[in-house]
Amino acid sequence: MRILIVRLSSLGDIVHAAPSLADIRRALPGAVVDWVVEEAFVPLVEGLAGVERVVPIALRRWRSRIFRSWGDVAAFRRVLREQRYDAVIDLQGLVKSAVVARWAQLAPGGARHGLANRTDGAAYEPLARLAYAHRVAMPARIHVVDRSRRLAAEALGYVVDGPPRVQWRLPTDAAVDSSWGNGRSVLLVHGSAKPVKLVPTGFWIDLGKALAAEGCAVLLAWGTPVERERAIEIAAGIGAAASVPERLTLGPLLAAIARLRGCIGLDTGLTHIAATLGLPTVQVFIEQKAWRAGIYWQPQTVVLQADDGALPAVAQVMAAWRRACRDPVPAAAGGA
Repeated sequence: MRILIVRLSSLGDIVHAAPSLADIRRALPGAVVDWVVEEAFVPLVEGLAGVERVVPIALRRWRSRIFRSWGDVAAFRRVLREQRYDAVIDLQGLVKSAVVARWAQLAPGGARHGLANRTDGAAYEPLARLAYAHRVAMPARIHVVDRSRRLAAEALGYVVDGPPRVQWRLPTDAAVDSSWGNGRSVLLVHGSAKPVKLVPTGFWIDLGKALAAEGCAVLLAWGTPVERERAIEIAAGIGAAASVPERLTLGPLLAAIARLRGCIGLDTGLTHIAATLGLPTVQVFIEQKAWRAGIYWQPQTVVLQADDGALPAVAQVMAAWRRACRDPVPAAAGGA
């Protein structure tokens, strides 16, 4: 049986979709799974155990030069259609992902599967339903991970069993940039593409000082020039215990994060990655979304929800950090 997962972006959403892959591996051990994803996130999907073929798509790049991309689109369709699929599962529920699902070639008796309805807090476009032969209805209020797991299970005819798992296959001997610290380093994820999630730099400075007082080194992650400037400002406020590491591409970044002491961060992809790698992690949600996006199943992850936008106190975050460290799970939880 050959299965195609369509989940194009973004970083955190791909991590949230990954437990469906682990479910498929467990329920259908002989199945072969391919995955279509935006080209920027190919290394992330390549780091997930159980993916046979990663098919890159360049929608973001195509949109920036729409009249010069027709050849690239045709080439992508040819690559996608090199395989026939018994099941195509669109875990995203947008028109763009539904079109990709429609482009995939089905084996005799194969079918396309997708969401039948919108769920609270999730992006969804009703027109996407036209691409699916099998539409799976969801309760209005459901965690994003549980939604993907249920959709895949309904599509493939198995029962969801046990808590979610994300199974990574990171190389144990990968070279890691020396600026990325070691087993006593805590990553602070202070940046977000959504301004509503950002918090004052003073919060991170006070938190970094508290971590340093307990013997931790502090790393300030960044992904854009603006985030780098903020990281430098925060590190300067914390003092000698803090540093700003080099920016890494996704593959080396996964290996670097896996070797850290832990992570404290906002509701962003890097924080979700750290949690599913088995690191002690504190997730701070500013928007009222902890119920649908927090990594609730990992015993070493503590999810903190801001109360009506008010930040939790640094003392509360540090108490959560100590709780997360009490019974840590080995890195790369779930195995290969």
